[in-house]
Amino acid sequence: MTDIDCIAESLQPEVFEANDRIFTVSYATRYEDHVRIPAFIMKGLWLNEAGFSTGTKIDVKVMKGCMILTSRQEEPEIEKMMREMSKLSAHEQNQVMDFVGVITGKLRKA
Repeated sequence: MTDIDCIAESLQPEVFEANDRIFTVSYATRYEDHVRIPAFIMKGLWLNEAGFSTGTKIDVKVMKGCMILTSRQEEPEIEKMMREMSKLSAHEQNQVMDFVGVITGKLRKA
């Protein structure tokens, strides 16, 4: 029989029993109509150690009976600037592009 070569890493995350946490779903009140909705809070220094420091953006994958929390990688500075620039008016975008052209020595044709 031929062996199958696999270079993929295991898809199972490394989990240690000592790092397991237990939470109880409680509720929060929705202010508009005072309806109780399910909620839980996670807090502790262990979040920092797990890569979830204050201000970290988190993606949540939700499945029946399971949630996977993944920290988002910080957006590269150039992408952040381009996203912010797209919020400018067309006139302001042209001014920015003219400025970039001046500092790079590549003037745009009008």
